[in-house]
Amino acid sequence: MFSIIKKILNRATSFDALSKRITQIEAKLERFEKLADENESLWQYLDEQKEMDNLFVGTAEEFEEEFTDMMLRNMKPHGDA
Repeated sequence: MFSIIKKILNRATSFDALSKRITQIEAKLERFEKLADENESLWQYLDEQKEMDNLFVGTAEEFEEEFTDMMLRNMKPHGDA
């Protein structure tokens, strides 16, 4: 009888240790997923900055014209326009 109780106790202890280890692994995995998302966002930001740096090279008048065109393309009229 005592040996059965001892085996059950050992298995319960082993299961508890396994459960704690799984919880630790899940926490690390979540942290790595967050880091991967942050890394992807950073690379996307850097790509956008690179595009913005190469967006326009020219005179002030050409820049103003390009800027006006961009505003008109993206503008959404409200009401009777």
